[in-house]
Amino acid sequence: MEKQEFFEISEQVFANNHISEFWQGEKRDVLFDLCNIMLEQNKVMNLSAIRDESGVICRHFADSLTVAKHIPSGAKVLDVGSGGGMPALPLAVARPDLHITALDATAKKTAYIASAAQKLGLSNISTICGRAEELGNDVKYREKFDVVCARAVAELRILAEWCVPFAKKDGLFIAMKGKNGVAELDSAANAVKTLLISLEKDDSFNLFDISAQNEADAARHIFVFRKKAPTPSKYPRTNAQIQKKPL
Repeated sequence: MEKQEFFEISEQVFANNHISEFWQGEKRDVLFDLCNIMLEQNKVMNLSAIRDESGVICRHFADSLTVAKHIPSGAKVLDVGSGGGMPALPLAVARPDLHITALDATAKKTAYIASAAQKLGLSNISTICGRAEELGNDVKYREKFDVVCARAVAELRILAEWCVPFAKKDGLFIAMKGKNGVAELDSAANAVKTLLISLEKDDSFNLFDISAQNEADAARHIFVFRKKAPTPSKYPRTNAQIQKKPL
């Protein structure tokens, strides 16, 4: 896709998703470069099922940046299960005030994120390769982040146990969810209580996606939780325990 077409589509998508503030100046060129880097790398490793520019614009960039308004200025952010760098990389472009760490258990993916960040000249993003349930017990990372976010990683009651231990007291856990968000929230009631967090906001909307075939697939929920107290020391448990008996 030529840059001008990319710019025109992106401008429309960002406007319709109410994130036009992030489609300005040099950020446009950096996102264009990121799209090309991602699609090229996707030819040799499985970063995403999305393999066209319009899909990246809508279902990666725009979808990722809908969370930006919920993140306080200057926050230290951890993106758990970052995969192909979503939302970490678009957030690093759109919000240079943030200090973002992308966590993933697959070394090839964290290596890709670090390489992409270097090529794009992004100095506000770093990576950690490891398992969340193990690193959440590491004093180097436990309760060290202002915001912990995750997109399309796991069911909410499982995701919460992976993520909440990383957040500081009074920090935020932000879960980006799709059409099953409300059902997941209902089933996570015990996890919310046990992990000492409270729901501050359910930002529900339909993502504007120029290629969407089904309106239900456009449904989004951004759940913003506040951490009320330090996480009990027994959490996170081993992944086997988390998966076998979710909170």
